[in-house]
Amino acid sequence: MSRRPLALRRLSRTTAVVAVALCLGGLSACSSGSTPGTSESPLAPSKPVTVAGSVVSTAGSASEMDIVVPDPIKASWADLGSKGSGVEWVQVGGDAKATATPVDLASGADVATTALTKAMNEQTASAPDRSALAGLSALKSPAGDPVWVFSPLLDTTGALDFNQLAFDESPTTVVKAAKKAGELPDLKGRAVVFVVTPVAGEQKKLSALQVGYQRAVWEGVARAGGAKKVTFYDGTGTTPRTGTVNAVDVPDPNDAINSQTQGKVSTCTLPAPALFVSDQPTLIDKKATLKALKACVGKLDTTTKITVEGHTAGVAGADNTFAKNLSTQRATEVAALLRELKVPAQNITKVVGYGSSKPIVPPASNPKNRAVVVTFTSQS
Repeated sequence: MSRRPLALRRLSRTTAVVAVALCLGGLSACSSGSTPGTSESPLAPSKPVTVAGSVVSTAGSASEMDIVVPDPIKASWADLGSKGSGVEWVQVGGDAKATATPVDLASGADVATTALTKAMNEQTASAPDRSALAGLSALKSPAGDPVWVFSPLLDTTGALDFNQLAFDESPTTVVKAAKKAGELPDLKGRAVVFVVTPVAGEQKKLSALQVGYQRAVWEGVARAGGAKKVTFYDGTGTTPRTGTVNAVDVPDPNDAINSQTQGKVSTCTLPAPALFVSDQPTLIDKKATLKALKACVGKLDTTTKITVEGHTAGVAGADNTFAKNLSTQRATEVAALLRELKVPAQNITKVVGYGSSKPIVPPASNPKNRAVVVTFTSQS
């Protein structure tokens, strides 16, 4: 049996040692899943990926439709692939924790787009907290690179918890609160694209005003984080996803006014987020509000004293001077509605706005504190 020269034997041993060292170093090329002659997945590929952008997606739930990538975004990814680049996929689970996976676009952008879309739609939540904001805060792609976000943009935790914002808190105040909480993402020089996945299941569809508010909040956060450009796309998915993120409580202008009576005192609570345009004393549907208020007023006698009080919820970083003025204006608007309902002016004894200084229910940040309360007290 012939023996190889000593030099070749040493070289072979050295090569083997290097190969083992590389495998121990964690290179995915040494994975048992890599088979010569087979195509690898563009997600977490064996070869290094030159990351030139970030894709953020939130874990799915039955409250939203599936993700569909718009054609202009597909074209952007194809362009990155033609330049030999890829992206990082930042996936945010239902626990609001983010993890990143490299995606190879250079070996075939179409295949990579299909694989990434499938992976995003298969990502489902087993916990109730959704946070696209956490994904933006976890970016690792080079500064200035573009970002694409796929989410309903209805966070249920953190500074942009829409259950707390109730579509009524000033977008400017929301941005300040995010900054104060240290949750403002660093987006300096980036172009940020939001693809808003449609709602499904128990999640109520947003009105045009609520959509406008939602976008004002997200654009405000992105701009405050340094984004040079912010773009929104309406998602086109039609298949409900699965997962356990809770639906957001969306105020409905047609909700009945809460009315309670105890002895000679009757109280009607008008939910401000459902009735008023965000940051304004303007009624969303004056006719519907008049009808609901008329049923609440009922029959009055000449001795009935009426007070109208405006309230807002207390939020960290909020300007209570603005809140007090707004709540006063809204209380005044409701008092005007009472006059339209033929309530004598002398029966209305007080119209005042408290802002967040006099919560209706604890804690002060509870969205139920955003309301106008009309109290009827009979003296007879």
